[in-house]
Amino acid sequence: MLFRMDVRFITDRSLGRLSKWMRLLGYDTVYYRGDADRTFLRKAEREGRVVLTKKRDLAGRSHPGQVILLREDRVENQIAEVLNRLSLQPDPGAMFGRCLLCNEGLETVAPEDVAGFVPDYVLRHGRDFKRCPHCGKIFWPGTHRDRALHYLRTRTPVHFP
Repeated sequence: MLFRMDVRFITDRSLGRLSKWMRLLGYDTVYYRGDADRTFLRKAEREGRVVLTKKRDLAGRSHPGQVILLREDRVENQIAEVLNRLSLQPDPGAMFGRCLLCNEGLETVAPEDVAGFVPDYVLRHGRDFKRCPHCGKIFWPGTHRDRALHYLRTRTPVHFP
């Protein structure tokens, strides 16, 4: 497996949870809210994205890009399926580097820049803050990060650092 973060994805609306987890892993992943149709495939082609879908009819359509028809129903198995089918290993340095809501890359910000936007306890004890330049959501390492890593390590059949 390779640390390749240049792969970009688009998921149809049936794969919202997978989209969020792929972002958490550091992959640029668009969650497409419209119908999984020709417009969806054209967007994937235009943006150079690998299509992730459970819709069998998409796999049979003419499309110059890559379409991965996922067989798994559970998100932890879908993560493994995508990574294994593309021989990918997430880069630990890229994990938690994208906004889980809007997919933008996060920017590092100083603690004083997030004062009033995070709980006082977090501000006093935290040092590593990131903000989404698009939606403004602020992220920091905490128990949510620990729980996500625990989930990946114990629930997915893939090795995570």
